[in-house]
Amino acid sequence: MLLPALVLPFFSIQCNNNSNKHDDTTAKERATVSAGSHMSSAKTILENIRTDSAFTILDEVLDSNGFDETLSQSGPFTIFAPTNEGFRKLPPGIYESLTQNRKADLGNILSYHIIAGSIKIKDLKDGEKPRTLAGEELIITLRKDKVLVNGIEVVNADIQCSNGIIYIINDLLFPRNQTSRVY
Repeated sequence: MLLPALVLPFFSIQCNNNSNKHDDTTAKERATVSAGSHMSSAKTILENIRTDSAFTILDEVLDSNGFDETLSQSGPFTIFAPTNEGFRKLPPGIYESLTQNRKADLGNILSYHIIAGSIKIKDLKDGEKPRTLAGEELIITLRKDKVLVNGIEVVNADIQCSNGIIYIINDLLFPRNQTSRVY
């Protein structure tokens, strides 16, 4: 059984206890707009992630799995960077399990967010399948003014860094080779 088949049904679980739907939307819009707004093309991917409060969880897991070294190198790399909001969509206990007991599985998931090479939005084609550091392909979908990666909308694209490009997503990508035995 594949991880996406196990985890995706749980993604509808709301992790926010705020009962005011309007306030949730407003907070979500603010988080989306602010994510990436302080990034600089003079900084590396890792430096930009570390200086943006929308990526504190990503920064922590990249560091604990050795990807901080990779994303500090000259690259170039393209990363589909999940915000804190994306990590909070995981079902209860999964994040803790990954960070405490299943670092290899977390490393596999993280490597599925990174592509060796710099891919700008203008160069993306509908149906394109770039290969990730995990050895698996992502599926790029172009719909009007939206870019989707494996069906997840890119909320901020083409953030230029000194060693590559950041695409911001508010969800996590899961490789097909991630099995349900992990959970």
